[in-house]
Amino acid sequence: TVPALHVRGVVGTRPLAKTSKMSLRISMNAMSIAAPVKAAGVTSKKAYALSARSAVAAAPRVVSLAGQRGCVSRGALRVAAVNPRGNSGGSRKGLAKYVERVDTPQMKDDLIPFRVGMTAKVGVTVVEGGKSRVQPYEGIVIAIHRAGVATTITVRKTFQGYGVERIFPIHSPLCAFEEVRGAGKPVVRRAKLYYLRDLVGKKAKLKTRFVAKKVGATRHEIKMEALAATKAAAAAEVEMAAAAAVKAEEDAAAEAEAAAPEAPAGEEA
Repeated sequence: TVPALHVRGVVGTRPLAKTSKMSLRISMNAMSIAAPVKAAGVTSKKAYALSARSAVAAAPRVVSLAGQRGCVSRGALRVAAVNPRGNSGGSRKGLAKYVERVDTPQMKDDLIPFRVGMTAKVGVTVVEGGKSRVQPYEGIVIAIHRAGVATTITVRKTFQGYGVERIFPIHSPLCAFEEVRGAGKPVVRRAKLYYLRDLVGKKAKLKTRFVAKKVGATRHEIKMEALAATKAAAAAEVEMAAAAAVKAEEDAAAEAEAAAPEAPAGEEA
């Protein structure tokens, strides 16, 4: 009789399961490996122990019926698949590239340059029944959470003595943003302006420093102009390609008609 082998469970202190089939399979593997190993100067007992260890390491983990969720049921036991990479389905680098490829078409490319401390005006599209309207909201950007397509900003304002904060996803198609330029530039030395929550009245206002107004277009305006020119050029290329394809189809149809033999006059009658 082959002694039953105790297989280590997945959960820490759960009772170990016993199975004669697993022990029989491991013992047969040990017997098949023991012969070539013995010729190398290793005793059969050591070869049996080494092969048994390798078989246990390669075998699936067996736990009791009270095992974890997601195990595959086989009779009175459950076998938990071992996946060292988790649920990534492959390389983490490949998964990151896939997520980036999916998120890129959903991201806006005409956003204003957000800065902590700036005053922003947000237009939120609200749908009520069959009608839609734009709800304005204006306040100070006190925090920016950068997470790709899920990037959000926290805008705070004071209404009738009460502080109101709202979080807006900047890449949402329902939100439009506009910068409110004042006479000066706010002086900010922090990445999060949460200290404004504890201030009331004039103390809650940010200090500003006056800067000379620059003549000409801003960097954002130049960027938007370049972006519009790029989009126009891409659209023109698409139109030209479509026109060329239509013309090629027409030429091919005309050549096919010219190459086709004309029917005799008797057959036409």
